[in-house]
Amino acid sequence: MFKKVDNNANETYLTKLLQDFIASDSNFTEIYEEPDLSTVSNTYTLSGTLCVPLTGEKNSSHVQYLVHGIGFDSRYWDFSPGSSEDYSYVAASASAGIATFRYDRLGTGLSEKPYDAYNVVQYATDVAIAVKFAQMLRDGSIGRKFSKVVGVGHSYGSIQTQAITALAPTALDAVILTGYSVNASALPIVLTSIVYSTASQVSPTDFPADEFSNAYLVTLAPQTFQLNFWYYPYYSQAAFDGAVSIEQPVTQGVIFTFGTTPPVSSSFTGPVHVVTGGKDWIFCFENCYAVPSGGPYTSVLDYVQELFPATNGFSTYIPPNTGHEVNLHYSAPTTYQNMLQFAESIFS
Repeated sequence: MFKKVDNNANETYLTKLLQDFIASDSNFTEIYEEPDLSTVSNTYTLSGTLCVPLTGEKNSSHVQYLVHGIGFDSRYWDFSPGSSEDYSYVAASASAGIATFRYDRLGTGLSEKPYDAYNVVQYATDVAIAVKFAQMLRDGSIGRKFSKVVGVGHSYGSIQTQAITALAPTALDAVILTGYSVNASALPIVLTSIVYSTASQVSPTDFPADEFSNAYLVTLAPQTFQLNFWYYPYYSQAAFDGAVSIEQPVTQGVIFTFGTTPPVSSSFTGPVHVVTGGKDWIFCFENCYAVPSGGPYTSVLDYVQELFPATNGFSTYIPPNTGHEVNLHYSAPTTYQNMLQFAESIFS
């Protein structure tokens, strides 16, 4: 639980909080966090979409469960700039005969935007919601009962998906973690270079102040969006402009909590597939093959298997010339083929 925070503090104070959080010699936890945990108990309205192939569905009891990352809502998975479906993982899955379920994370898209952007909209709440949706897919609360569920996350969505396997190890049969590794050394640089600012001030039309408290943040300029999420020139301008136009806010509560040490998924036995762009800035510092010589691994992604000691299969795929937003680069169609091949191996 956070203390000495104000959801409607001005940007000077919000920036001060971020400085204290990033500083290596900061006692951020002692100053801004209560030592005792608090329980958030409430009912929130969340928007989700179950997409079932119109024709050619291979098995009506199989589904991919899609969890988006920071800066987007669930449209990340069904992105169609200029009417092109090359970037839509939902469309690619439907063409392969596989259903998908995606939802807007709390505070984004059509889901509810709680006022408290610290103690409500943060990592622990997001994970609890992610676990609940996974369980609902199993018990038939979302359209139909699914006997096999493959969790697919991106970035912060991958962090949540990995947490599901640790907290509810039977909720998912397998996972695809995209835009992800266990290397968070670039995080302080990312949080500095992305230049977050109060959403209602950057874009008051999209994020009105009566709906979003000041601690809901968006990137200040397209250039900071590019620096952290994209690898030029291996994407189209239409894709970049489209992504900027649908950017969604992130709370300071999420920023301050999502980088905690991930729990080990000690009881999860399903297969794990990690897909991260070779030029990912956030999780690979733009080189996913930068590992110590003579070590046990050939890429940064290989270290993820240490979180899954009981997995019955671990694999990786590194699309070349691809930044953090795996779905939005020219490589997306080929990447989707790889991801769907993995998913189909689970569903077969």
